[in-house]
Amino acid sequence: MQYLQDQDKKGIQPLPFVVEMRSRRPYRTWCREITNVTKEVFWIFLHNQNVIPTTFSSNSQSDGVLSSIVSESNLANSFTKRYFPGTRPPVPAAPYTGGVEWDATMYITSHLDIMNGLLASLPSTEDRNAFRADLRSSGWEKIMGNTLRTCKEKFYTGVHDALRTWTTAAVEDGWDVDFVSQGIMKEGLTDEVTMALMSPGKKFKVSKKEKEAITLPVLDLGPSSVLGGEEKMTLDVKGDEDGWFT
Repeated sequence: MQYLQDQDKKGIQPLPFVVEMRSRRPYRTWCREITNVTKEVFWIFLHNQNVIPTTFSSNSQSDGVLSSIVSESNLANSFTKRYFPGTRPPVPAAPYTGGVEWDATMYITSHLDIMNGLLASLPSTEDRNAFRADLRSSGWEKIMGNTLRTCKEKFYTGVHDALRTWTTAAVEDGWDVDFVSQGIMKEGLTDEVTMALMSPGKKFKVSKKEKEAITLPVLDLGPSSVLGGEEKMTLDVKGDEDGWFT
């Protein structure tokens, strides 16, 4: 995790008040690597109705039967075994394999496997959710929910399998996955969480009353006049002696 984090620039120390204003976004460079890859094959990410299920992946190293695990201690001890990425079955030869899109999605899948492997290796729910919070603020959930989710599952099974592993493990830890799973915001989410997803690093806290109070400026439209047989609207801004465009 430390290796994947952004490295501080040597000899450059921001002012204290700037440091306080900044949000923790330790994995921006890692996220940008995947974002750049998706831009190179942007035409495959067009299935906006895709939904990533939150069921156990059939490709995990265990049988994935949660009901067979009774005690909480066994559940905690088996988390790594159930969610650590395993070997996927070979994909049958087809025209869509071997192309630039296939190579790009295989590369993306390898990064998702690294992420899932790290999450599965952390010892507690608190540690895993802290890691997820850093990933979210760094833009990872945005790229997973907005882009990676929308590639076709039939052609790019690795991406969807890795996303399914992520959502299933996150649900078990009590982490909200609506955005990654469906690309929509959950109504109960706070504005801070919403903005962290859509604009990592920016914190906006706007209450419901403040949203209702926001109104668009209204132009005072003067009387219309008819010039040369054509109806023409004159816009008059009060308080401006020079008037405005007519």
